Amino acid sequence: MNWNLVIPFKAADDRKQRLSGAVSKAERVRLTEKWMQHVCRIARPLARVILLSPRASAAGHGWLEDHGRGLNMELALARAVLAPGPFAIIHADLPSLTGEEVQALLDAAASSGCAIAPDRHGNGTNAIAIADNRPFAFHFGAGSLMLHHREAGNACTIFTAAGLACDIDTPTDLAEWRDSPAAAFKF
Repeated sequence: MNWNLVIPFKAADDRKQRLSGAVSKAERVRLTEKWMQHVCRIARPLARVILLSPRASAAGHGWLEDHGRGLNMELALARAVLAPGPFAIIHADLPSLTGEEVQALLDAAASSGCAIAPDRHGNGTNAIAIADNRPFAFHFGAGSLMLHHREAGNACTIFTAAGLACDIDTPTDLAEWRDSPAAAFKF
């Protein structure tokens, strides 16, 4: 399958504001850039990688402009622009993600039609892969895992993997990741 894999990536000033008590703005920008580059690098051999962002990047991947209409609307528009075909979303704040996990997510979707990767709390969604052209409304935000699972129906796999589950949203997440032996890189 020829996958289009979209990685949403906010403008520098808007990234990871909940980490502001733990690291400076400059450090947040540096970390988020590094994490995004990591996700792009490991996904690139497996799919056509497209960054969904307000600004283009020279990192060797495609780009779609995020016009600020909200993540769910921007992803729906990105899917429409890239249609038809297999479509995946992986968030940029997954510093422990591996290529094997991305491949397994895509394989699970190819097998069942759709695969959803939850966060480690079992509440949010860190990745979605949709292998067919079924209608699908995105529901990123609070409680997104349940909403995405309901949207996908029975033709869906809930796919769990350590690197897909480990997103960095809070100072506690950052501290746990920094102390983790599974960290993909250290600062």
